[in-house]
Amino acid sequence: MISYIKGIVEYAGADFAIIECGGIGYRVRMPLSQLTALPHIGTEAKVFTYMYIREDILDLYGFMSEEALKIFEMLISVNGVGPKAGLSVLSAYSAQELGVLISTGDHKAIAKAQGIGAKTAQRVVLELKDKIGKTGADTADFEESPSASSNALNEAISALAALGYSYNESKAALGGAQGETTEELIKYALKRLAL
Repeated sequence: MISYIKGIVEYAGADFAIIECGGIGYRVRMPLSQLTALPHIGTEAKVFTYMYIREDILDLYGFMSEEALKIFEMLISVNGVGPKAGLSVLSAYSAQELGVLISTGDHKAIAKAQGIGAKTAQRVVLELKDKIGKTGADTADFEESPSASSNALNEAISALAALGYSYNESKAALGGAQGETTEELIKYALKRLAL
């Protein structure tokens, strides 16, 4: 297996990059969220990879962090989610965002990713909800105040999801939140969502 490739970024396309390493250009399929994190063309990058092998397919999937790679591996372990669908989900959401969606049970948001139906999204939540906390991917990267804990933010997102708000709406409403408790964060978000 190829664990990672460290080399020069030669090209970045819509869903893949070419990384030159040792005189060989490796075509690495990457989700959009990871492609945008690649360094500029002509500079060195370290890309963590997953090698997918089938009868007539040999593909490399790449990620800028081990966390994103672990989330991808967990996604494709779910029945009905292949590498292309996993790539689609991680193009729609970062690893951290997806971790929060799974931990809060927001299967409707996951189903919005191309190639993922409602039943598959529910299966993703059901099978990965208990595993997702172990990767550390459920701590979202909010523009949070120092006093707001990530636990309170995750609880606030769960509450907002129960009220019917999507992950993206909740994240935007909680950006720059002032408050320490879950209740204060929910009140803050609801005021902003009402505007």
